[in-house]
Amino acid sequence: MSRLATRLLAVLAPAALLLPAAAHADQVSVDDAAGDAKAVNMAVALGGLLDGSTQDGPLLLDAAAETSTDVVRTTIDHARKRLTLTVQLRDLVDTDGHSVEFRIFTPEGRYALTAGVVDGRTMADLFPLGRSGTSVSVSEDGTVTVTEGPVTKPCRTVRARYDVAADTLTASAPTSCLGSPKWVQVAAGVSRTKVTPQADGSANLASWVDDAFRGGVSLNSLGRSPKVRRG
Repeated sequence: MSRLATRLLAVLAPAALLLPAAAHADQVSVDDAAGDAKAVNMAVALGGLLDGSTQDGPLLLDAAAETSTDVVRTTIDHARKRLTLTVQLRDLVDTDGHSVEFRIFTPEGRYALTAGVVDGRTMADLFPLGRSGTSVSVSEDGTVTVTEGPVTKPCRTVRARYDVAADTLTASAPTSCLGSPKWVQVAAGVSRTKVTPQADGSANLASWVDDAFRGGVSLNSLGRSPKVRRG
């Protein structure tokens, strides 16, 4: 996952705001509006990192033509032994630099399940989030470090798969890695970063984001799904 994608997810996912709801059946699908993905204004996002300058203007811009990060439906399948999360994109034409970060809330704790394409390979990971939340630091050379709570033994059977023909990303993990909770609630941020090399040795950088459970994107929080009971 790229530095920029990590930085954006850190900005977009510090909290998710939705009033508590009754738990639903063990499989729930939630639709999201088509055409609500946003483009990142690189002059604003990277101006300070590149040359110390500051740029005025919005960080996020409308990007109705962006389809690879535009979520239209998310399905949560909370089976007895495995939690499976499927994000349906409007048209998954490009997985290069694509990533999804799920935030999973349970009665006892919070987890992050990340999936994305790194060097042409689909990678996935699951880790608990500390009660103190996410700590982000930026060094003088622009390196972003994200610290996510205490380090624990990794869950080794986390899986993720892109299906370009079906326009989906599916990620899953054993419920035992989540403490076998009675219910889960999910938030999800989708991002894609594209680097286009130029003839002079420079590169153009573009990035897009979407919130799977909210129309549009908030810089302060992610939307949440309903609570989904364990099957």
